[in-house]
Amino acid sequence: MQEFFEIVRKILAEQLSRDESEITMESTFEELEADSIDIVEMIMALEDIYNLEFPEDDLEDYSNLGDLVKALYEYLQQVQK
Repeated sequence: MQEFFEIVRKILAEQLSRDESEITMESTFEELEADSIDIVEMIMALEDIYNLEFPEDDLEDYSNLGDLVKALYEYLQQVQK
């Protein structure tokens, strides 16, 4: 899970022109100034890395980055079985 988060953090840092240390599991998208397009682009980058499609439904339901990372990681674990 930590390794997955590090990949997400690196992608977001590049997309948002932020230092990786500013991005934590507790970060809200508002704090990061990330909009839905930024989040979809991050998910698309993850899809390229893992060669699969993540569900992009209900992205607005996640209150912080950690919640989204956990959901994406759980999905990844399910499809890799």
